[in-house]
Amino acid sequence: MSEEQKPDLKTSTNNQPPKLIVVGVGASAGGLEALQSLLSNMPTDSGMALVVAQHLSPSYKSMMTELLEKESTISVVTAIDNAPIEPNKVYICPPNSNIEITANDRIKLLSYPDVRHTPRPSVDMLFESIAEHKNDFAIGVVLSGTGTDGSRGIRAIKGENGFGIVQDPHDAKYDGMPNSAINSGHVDLILQATEIGHELKNIIHFPRNTGIDNDGTMPRETYQGIIKQLKARRNVDFSLYKENTILRRIERRMTSLKIHHSADYLAHLQDNKEEINYLFNDMLIGVTSFFRDPRAFDNLQRELANYIQNKSNKSLRFWCVACSTGEEPYTLAIILSEILGDKIDEYKIQIFATDIDQNSINFARLGVYPETALNFIPRTIKNKYFLLNSEQYELIKPIKSKVIFSVHDVNNDPPFLRLDLITCRNLMIYFTVELQRQILPMFHYALNPKGLLMLGQSESIGVFQEQYRPLSKTGKIYETLFVGKQLPPERKTTRGISLSTNNMKELKPLLASQHNRTKVDTELTKIIVDTLREYVLPNAILLNENQDIIFTQGDNVLLVRPTGLPSNNIFKNLHPQLSIDLRSAFHNIQNGQKIADTGYQSFKLNGENVWVKLILMTIEREGPLGSLTLIFSQIEQPENIPLLTTDKQDTSNQAIALEQQRLLAKTKEQLQNVIEELETSNEEMQSMNEELQSSNEELQSSNEELETTNEELQSTNEELQTAYAELRMAYEEREHQRIELDRLKIDLEHSNTLQYEAEKSAQMGSWFWDLATRKLEWSNGCYELFGLDKDVFHPSYEAFIGLASGEYRSRLEEQLTNLLHNKATQPFIFEALDVNRNITIMSLEAVVSFNDLKQATRVMGTIRDITSSVMKEKEQVVYKDTITYLLNNTLTASFVLDIDKLQIEYINAAFQKLLGYSEVVINALANEKLFTLFNTKDAIAFKGIVDKVSRSTVGECIPGKYAIKPKDSNDLMNVYANHTVYELDDTTGLPKKMLVTLFAAE
Repeated sequence: MSEEQKPDLKTSTNNQPPKLIVVGVGASAGGLEALQSLLSNMPTDSGMALVVAQHLSPSYKSMMTELLEKESTISVVTAIDNAPIEPNKVYICPPNSNIEITANDRIKLLSYPDVRHTPRPSVDMLFESIAEHKNDFAIGVVLSGTGTDGSRGIRAIKGENGFGIVQDPHDAKYDGMPNSAINSGHVDLILQATEIGHELKNIIHFPRNTGIDNDGTMPRETYQGIIKQLKARRNVDFSLYKENTILRRIERRMTSLKIHHSADYLAHLQDNKEEINYLFNDMLIGVTSFFRDPRAFDNLQRELANYIQNKSNKSLRFWCVACSTGEEPYTLAIILSEILGDKIDEYKIQIFATDIDQNSINFARLGVYPETALNFIPRTIKNKYFLLNSEQYELIKPIKSKVIFSVHDVNNDPPFLRLDLITCRNLMIYFTVELQRQILPMFHYALNPKGLLMLGQSESIGVFQEQYRPLSKTGKIYETLFVGKQLPPERKTTRGISLSTNNMKELKPLLASQHNRTKVDTELTKIIVDTLREYVLPNAILLNENQDIIFTQGDNVLLVRPTGLPSNNIFKNLHPQLSIDLRSAFHNIQNGQKIADTGYQSFKLNGENVWVKLILMTIEREGPLGSLTLIFSQIEQPENIPLLTTDKQDTSNQAIALEQQRLLAKTKEQLQNVIEELETSNEEMQSMNEELQSSNEELQSSNEELETTNEELQSTNEELQTAYAELRMAYEEREHQRIELDRLKIDLEHSNTLQYEAEKSAQMGSWFWDLATRKLEWSNGCYELFGLDKDVFHPSYEAFIGLASGEYRSRLEEQLTNLLHNKATQPFIFEALDVNRNITIMSLEAVVSFNDLKQATRVMGTIRDITSSVMKEKEQVVYKDTITYLLNNTLTASFVLDIDKLQIEYINAAFQKLLGYSEVVINALANEKLFTLFNTKDAIAFKGIVDKVSRSTVGECIPGKYAIKPKDSNDLMNVYANHTVYELDDTTGLPKKMLVTLFAAE
């Protein structure tokens, strides 16, 4: 959608319903609290839809929707793929997915089987899809979180004239994402989370201008005053940019500042220098990416390969205009590398990348991008030209070294010269026709013969068809055509030679002398030329090799202007009666004939019968400049055609005809001499002007070369600084390694201490058995388990076996033997004697390492004292047996619930009698099916009771009241219930099963 077509945020055109406004919300760590604050203060009638991308663990079952639903003033749902987006609703992205929106306002969920180096869901991907499909009906909100996710996406939203809001870093629990978005310069408002909801509603109802000098809109004097402030403070002239584009940027700043009147904003701009920077940054937002529009770059790669193949030297100079953050020039460098392959080092390559935004240039020089910036890049290209650095991708050095970045204003600064390719994509759509007609001739002047020009999909060469020939209509790729000596095109601002007063005084005598010598010749020549143009050669047409008219002379009645889009093609502008014969004459010219004519053709012209003949002449040009074709037209009355005269004409008429032929031949000869003298005279008169223009061209070229050299020196300096930094880093790395070794030594000692304390508290120890040396090593925990002195007792295989009591010695030996043959069952429980000859129960587990021959080489294991847990288990069995006996003989309905599985494992006869369920039926109600026994309210209450029991201790009773649905009945039975721990988990010691006893409430 172009800037002129974009409607207001508040209304739509053509009496259609208001377009849905989509608010993308991105958050990471600390995002739950920020979202709760935002949604609890969200107006219920905003008419917006909120799509939330909250970073979540891919393996964690999220409760985000339920938690936000309790606090939100509007409906909160989990997003479903292809579901329609409705106003006044919040859509939460599920875990392990990315979320986007489609053009018809639907949810799009994406999952990736490969490893991703960015968090999911990606805030950048969400924002970019909203920007693409909603344009200025898009709003991006960045909340608490770490990292940089969202900064690129909010830039895309601003690029489509949307709105960017960020949570105040001081209000955010984690300020990484908010600060990153703020530092990008693409933020309109910085607010606390509680203020964002009301501000969203204010934005869409804020009064907006729709034009200049219309009723209730911005006065032109105010608009021009703002443009002048930008020119004065930032030295960039936006006067020839499209007014609607500039006006929307101004309106957005006024909305951010809550300024209703444009005159007040101009006053604010004059008093606040920082606001100039904010407005300037809003003007410069550019949306770009690697290989943007891949089909266009496929066409460019093909045409560029043909161009390089036909090029006589091995120097390539490209210019990427309005490069923004550098993706496009790096794309050109990658394409060049793909075309040239191993031969790339044989070429001198310079890719000039320019933009008026210093911040974008600084970012581009780094060559580091997030993974979301590489969405359009094939995997092979990404793996070949990018290096993964943390969560960012960095271009390899051979690609970065090909690109030279510089701040440059294409509207004012002189162009780079002798270029082979210029890319200027999606910039001129923001220029007025006047500025476009200045830029395109400048590009033509800067390009080499047959050089290439690439424009954006919505751009064209306009009326400059005589200077460019299309090579790819889909890729918007053009080839330059030349008709003569290149001179610098006229620009709005003068950037040429400035002659001082002294220089002018020295030039005046010379100019006066030349003027006196040629004054008489010039006047006489003018008389002759004017006469010839009027009577002998009244009209002529000059064509380029594309058969387009580039110059006409005289009032040619044979030329007609066709309807529809303008065209300079000769066949569309010439009288249709002559087209067939003209094509035949062109054929003769193409076959090597220097002069060809159409012969006389008779047809009516302005109501009269006339005979017309066209005479074609070729004008050869050297080198790649091509050739020109000159066409003269001869229009005669029927009586002037010799073939139409009667056979009865007398000798006097024949004499007159012969005399006329003689005079005509003499006139032609004289005409040729006059033309040659005229050309010589014109060349002398134009000599001074051409020399001055040539000097201007050379100065501009020298200036461009100096700028290039300066950029190359800057690049070299950066490389030296990089090399120094690398050396410095190497030294610091060695120092860091030394410090790290000291730290590791301390950590090792600390780890040993922690291991000892952990083993002591867990009543366990670790051991290591090297089979090659038969050496057995114990940790301190093993000595503690058996009450042995480390300095007295030395562990060995035999001593280890001897610690087991009685019959367990042979079993322990058999277990170790089975371990070596990979046949052991673990864990192995045995009884041992401590130093006081007391019996303890030990659990032994081990891992065996085998070599390539399947032979055991070493054994690593643990020993744990489980005496207390075994005793507790026995006590628990007695406890469970007692409870089971009581349950089977009591008249109270009871059941046992597995807390982890949410499954009823046992019911007594009283339960079956009370509710009518059999044990088979009740066992099938596992997980979420269990809650079908309750209504929604009581299901939540029962979940809470289960959670409390899972955190309670043995013997603690938790009462409750709820209603349960009996079998084959729609009525619910109200019951009182007691809930207590029935069984503990052997591993964790936490409650595993719950006993529930029911008492009918009625």
